[in-house]
Amino acid sequence: MKRVIAALVASALMAVGTGAAFAAASTGVPEVDEANATIQLAAAKFIPTGCAGEDGISYVTYRGTWKGGETDTTPGSTDYNLTGTLTIKNVVWTINLTTDRGLLRGKATLTGDGAKVPTYAGALTLITQGLPAAGAVVQARGWESAATYTQGVADGGSLLANVELEIGAGFAANGLFGNASMGINDISVATNNQAC
Repeated sequence: MKRVIAALVASALMAVGTGAAFAAASTGVPEVDEANATIQLAAAKFIPTGCAGEDGISYVTYRGTWKGGETDTTPGSTDYNLTGTLTIKNVVWTINLTTDRGLLRGKATLTGDGAKVPTYAGALTLITQGLPAAGAVVQARGWESAATYTQGVADGGSLLANVELEIGAGFAANGLFGNASMGINDISVATNNQAC
């Protein structure tokens, strides 16, 4: 009986949580547009720190900042110009040295060419495979969830992107999100977060 009650309570809490998640999208005039861009990040200095993880496995964490460009490959497909200066700050990239599998997190901000106000800003989370080393290319795939801005003011919208990066020598990186892909479409959107 206790298990049944616990399952019912868990189901009720999940339903409440799901309802709250859907409630985050306001009722109004929805807009969901394809977002497509390429990413070019210049070589950067990343500082490594080694440590022992669980089960005696060795890890390395790299910390640093990327700066480069983003190019909108389908201009006009969203309400935003996705071409500009891309900065990824507070990068923390931790790699399991037994499997070479890693987790990279940072804050991505796109500003229009010559402008200091953001087009979008938010969290970038990538799963990586490989170690950064001379001649190596590390594959990364993950998710960007960023708030959008109109003339520097948060407008309630989002850029939600499936991101792919290839990280090479000197931590230079190239990648993309959207319809163009390194193998599988990285379906991505810009949305005003409204629902019918």
